Amino acid sequence: MKSKTILGADGTTKMREITVGIHGKGGEAGIKAVQRLAGMVSSLKQCQTPQEVYDRYLQITGYCKCCIDCDFMDEKGADELMCLAAYLAGNEQARAEAQQKVGKKV
Repeated sequence: MKSKTILGADGTTKMREITVGIHGKGGEAGIKAVQRLAGMVSSLKQCQTPQEVYDRYLQITGYCKCCIDCDFMDEKGADELMCLAAYLAGNEQARAEAQQKVGKKV
């Protein structure tokens, strides 16, 4: 896994790019499956409730296992992707919980 941070002129973080190397088989079907998996990880930020975040994370883990079983990705790439997914899910879980607390106060 590679991480790259792009800073603005004022020294603040403008963007963070994370790259996970995934190797596997399956041709076009394998590529589409892994792209779908990456899209699922990216969609964590669209979840509105902590339960949605948890449900999406479970979907990601199941889909990842399926991709491994079909040889669409190797174990190393899957491990790196799941570490990233767990990290992002934790962040999104905290965000969703904070949003719920703000919503209850209003």
